[in-house]
Amino acid sequence: MCLPAYAASAQTVSVSPAADLADGSPCEAHGALLPDPNDPTIFFHCAWGVAYMKKCPDPLHFNPVLAVCDWPENADNPVARTRSDVS
Repeated sequence: MCLPAYAASAQTVSVSPAADLADGSPCEAHGALLPDPNDPTIFFHCAWGVAYMKKCPDPLHFNPVLAVCDWPENADNPVARTRSDVS
């Protein structure tokens, strides 16, 4: 499997307290990367109890298994699967 060269580069979109994660997940583990339950291109990077919302560069999706931005067909992001099933 070949990942894009810029897979590790994500843009920080906003900073929010741990309690504000979209799905109510705790941001307890320092360094944890948590997928956004509503958008396959967004993920949260936890740092000392603060959730930094980050966005994968277009056209990549967050891969929750590998914890990187990846090609959509490799990411197998559950949010993307749900969206494509509905369309």
